[in-house]
Amino acid sequence: MRYIPVRRDQFNITPQGIVHKPTDAAFTPYPGDPYSGFTRLGQLHNKHPNGSFRSDDVQRVMRELWAEYVVSNPQLFKAAELGVPIPERLDTIGRNPQI
Repeated sequence: MRYIPVRRDQFNITPQGIVHKPTDAAFTPYPGDPYSGFTRLGQLHNKHPNGSFRSDDVQRVMRELWAEYVVSNPQLFKAAELGVPIPERLDTIGRNPQI
């Protein structure tokens, strides 16, 4: 199987997260903690006729680019540095979940 090289220009990076455009694999950080969050694999494991991306390579480059972005834009992630707590999860109608 032929593997497609992973390149920087294949990623879209915003304060809301990072997306690998060809596969829609993404990382979305938790509010207040840019280094923790959800990872979505998108179509990363799908086989394509022209080749596929190596999952490990995409995820490694995604981590590297995201860490670089956070360090380069500290003003966007100031709350995390100040130790602002992550807000409690709200249910679908905006109330705190019942315990």
